[in-house]
Amino acid sequence: MSATATALSGGSTAQAEELLEAEGPSNESLGIILFIVSEAVMFGAFFAQYFYNRILSDAWPTRAGLPPGFERVPAFPLPVVLTVVLVASGFTAHWAQDAIRRDDRDAFQGWLIVTVLLGLGFLSGQAYEYTNLIVNEGFNITSGIYGTVFFSLTGLHGLHVTVGVLVLIGILVRAFLGHFSSRSHFGVEGTVLYWHFVDAVWIALYVTLYAL
Repeated sequence: MSATATALSGGSTAQAEELLEAEGPSNESLGIILFIVSEAVMFGAFFAQYFYNRILSDAWPTRAGLPPGFERVPAFPLPVVLTVVLVASGFTAHWAQDAIRRDDRDAFQGWLIVTVLLGLGFLSGQAYEYTNLIVNEGFNITSGIYGTVFFSLTGLHGLHVTVGVLVLIGILVRAFLGHFSSRSHFGVEGTVLYWHFVDAVWIALYVTLYAL
């Protein structure tokens, strides 16, 4: 019989919890971590392809496939605003996480609402950027290597943000139903960790696709 089983059968609940924590992360935590690692590998493959194409090109972006007069996607002002919005949402998600750890349900719900709104704001800004590039500039995913890489990476990231916002909305609904407490909030922890990953990927995207 393991030490944990012994504690559960004959010891106190507090002792059992201490032993469970000492034995390492739960299967759920490992699952979330492995999922994020797999997502990071996928994005890493896209970034590797981007830098491979860029290194082989005499000039970047290459002119092949670009609409007449189009140079590159501007790094300012909209992408900067989107970066600020998404980074801010990372802070509000963290504050929501801290609030439920303290059993402060009002703050937890409030910061979750702000996080969802910021996520929706980011997606709205990205939709506006896409519309302007495709409709007004004639730049799309078929516009040469640059267009393919830009829309593939930002589109994949946008999909991840969409999934994150939907999950956050689900967490918010459950929060109002009283499903979380300081002792039971794994769904919050996993979702916030995923959201931080989405933030980090966007920063890498901004530096790679817009700033460099």
